[in-house]
Amino acid sequence: MKIKRHSPPANTGDDHLIPLINVVFLMLIFFMLAGQIRASNGLPLMPPEVASSQAEVRTRFVLLLTEDNRMYLNDGPVQEGRLSEMFAEQLGRQGGGASDYALTIRIDQSLTAADWRPVLAWASEAGLDSVHLSTRWTGM
Repeated sequence: MKIKRHSPPANTGDDHLIPLINVVFLMLIFFMLAGQIRASNGLPLMPPEVASSQAEVRTRFVLLLTEDNRMYLNDGPVQEGRLSEMFAEQLGRQGGGASDYALTIRIDQSLTAADWRPVLAWASEAGLDSVHLSTRWTGM
């Protein structure tokens, strides 16, 4: 009587790929948790440059002023003279008073302070306590 010996299955060479797959999945999870995805407003806007490196402030109200002096409040176009009305509508949807929120103004670098001075006057009249000007860092 012959007894057959079973030899172990041949090594296919895939054993060294398992740690690599684990590392890839861990990196995927890390970048999914650590990354930030922001919606682009799609407007051609180039903010002015700044040499300091302060972090961007997150606010609920963002006012965009384009090169041709068009305004957008939270990505919605603002008709001339209706800024206060649209702000009141947005404030009513979010609840709270104007002093509870901050306004970020994003302007095109070609605009001068005289172009957006009326917006600052409006923000003061609306009761906003905090107004931030969005800039881009030059890295100096």
